[in-house]
Amino acid sequence: MFTYVDPQFGCPKLEELLEIYWNLMPGYQDAILENLDIRRVIFGIFPTYRDSPLPAAFDRILQVGDASGIQSPVSFGGFGSLTRHLGRLSNGVYEAVSEDFLDAHSLRLLNPYMPNLSASWLFQRAMSTRPQTNISPTFINELLFANFQSMQKLGNSVLRPFLQDVIQFGPLVKTLGLVMISRPQILPSIFKQVGLGVILNWSSHFAMLGYYTFLSSFIDPAVRPWVESLPPRNKYQWKRYLEAWQYGAGLDYRQEE
Repeated sequence: MFTYVDPQFGCPKLEELLEIYWNLMPGYQDAILENLDIRRVIFGIFPTYRDSPLPAAFDRILQVGDASGIQSPVSFGGFGSLTRHLGRLSNGVYEAVSEDFLDAHSLRLLNPYMPNLSASWLFQRAMSTRPQTNISPTFINELLFANFQSMQKLGNSVLRPFLQDVIQFGPLVKTLGLVMISRPQILPSIFKQVGLGVILNWSSHFAMLGYYTFLSSFIDPAVRPWVESLPPRNKYQWKRYLEAWQYGAGLDYRQEE
């Protein structure tokens, strides 16, 4: 069993979640507990933060891997998504060390704001159990079914990036539009579950996702030759901006046939 939980008063304790799963497991696994030879119970928690990636706060110190918050360690593509950043990070760290750009500001550019990562937080919120929301017990399953059914209809160009933890502006617009057209009855439950304030906050990241897509698609090719002619520090900074546009829009993703 996998679940999202917000650390709020009134939410189930972690031990209670384990007990709930234990009681429901026969239905999940089609097993009789008394017939099982139980050797170990694996139960874990992964703390996650809404404001990610985590920028460098000190000179000469950079968070990497799961500690950086660049990708979730458990959601969708998880580790596979994190590996896509290895080339970007290794080149950036090499340039920072070679030119001695090791101040906090310069290192902060290696873990920039990425609107596609911030936009994906809404999905976590929509699938989190919240007390006193008075929505259908089957809401989360219905929401997942509606989204995946829509993405399947739209084809692999929409479905496969999402399954690999890549949020892109075009596929997201198509999916949301198809869900609203095909399953409009689910929209009130989404607003009730998530809250208007969260949706308004998410809308700003959604707009930035479109903006970064535009910057990476049209401005990047125009300014890249100019960037190569800049002094080392300015060149380092602008290369990080270009990478932030590309990765923040999910345009680093390449679908393999």
